[in-house]
Amino acid sequence: MHFRFPLKRTISLLFFLLSASICIAQVEVKGTIISNEDGLGIPSAKILELGTKNETLSDLEGNFHLTVSNPNATLEISFIGFITKKIELKGQNSISVTLKPDCNIDFFDSQSISIYSLVGINYNPIGGQIDFAFPNFSKGTLIPGIAFQSNLKGNHFLNGKLEYKHFIFNCDFDLDLNWYHRRVNFNDFNSVTNSFETSFNYGNFRLTAGYSNLNFSNLVSDATQNFSAPVVGVGTWINTKPVRTLISGKVALYGTRKEVITQATFYTKYFELFVNYYDLDSFSQLTIGIGKTFGYLNKSQKQFRQQQNNLKSPS
Repeated sequence: MHFRFPLKRTISLLFFLLSASICIAQVEVKGTIISNEDGLGIPSAKILELGTKNETLSDLEGNFHLTVSNPNATLEISFIGFITKKIELKGQNSISVTLKPDCNIDFFDSQSISIYSLVGINYNPIGGQIDFAFPNFSKGTLIPGIAFQSNLKGNHFLNGKLEYKHFIFNCDFDLDLNWYHRRVNFNDFNSVTNSFETSFNYGNFRLTAGYSNLNFSNLVSDATQNFSAPVVGVGTWINTKPVRTLISGKVALYGTRKEVITQATFYTKYFELFVNYYDLDSFSQLTIGIGKTFGYLNKSQKQFRQQQNNLKSPS
């Protein structure tokens, strides 16, 4: 027995089956887009089904409805000032998405040269300091520096440093990795200190921890001792206009000896001023430094600036 279907009926049946399959595949998804900062809904956030042009915007309270073509579709949620997020539905038809604020930080500490004049109140009245900041690499800034003070009669105080600033950072905190080298030539002793430290900066607060090694030579007894000790310190920023102030202090305890360093640095638009106190055994040095930071450009930046100037100049 043979059955024959009219062509129109066959086409109608195929169209019905195709429509039914599409309807089965489509899923209506609803949800809420929330800010991580205050827990409130984000209005006008964009919700896009990846791989399609299917999109919608959240309402004033952060709610949305979107019909997707696949129950396992991936949604991309974005809003200005927040980090874009991708969500795999995996069969879910109701979701809640929290967006974190985007973080674009410029520390303004790269490509600069800082020069300071130093005055020692106690023992080494004459000195200078220079710091050189390289261009940013791997998100951090490498800053070597050296400072030297003397009384021109045999007493010397040398400070060297290699700082790798904010090599790890996000919106909430950043980490510094530092090495400090200090040499003291004093009346009754010579010392060499190498200190390896990490500074954890959270908001206006700084916590420092590290390891320090001290080589101490007593010129009176002609004895040399070697010490190792942990370094701990704290600091805080005080942000006021027109002066920003950083106050910090750290200490290392080498048995019966201690090394103490405290400093207050005042940053202004035109110059920088700091007061530093260093104490080790019988040597106590109070230093006042004043200087200025100058920016510089590398070769490619100079070429770009020259091109910009050429474009602006009349032909």
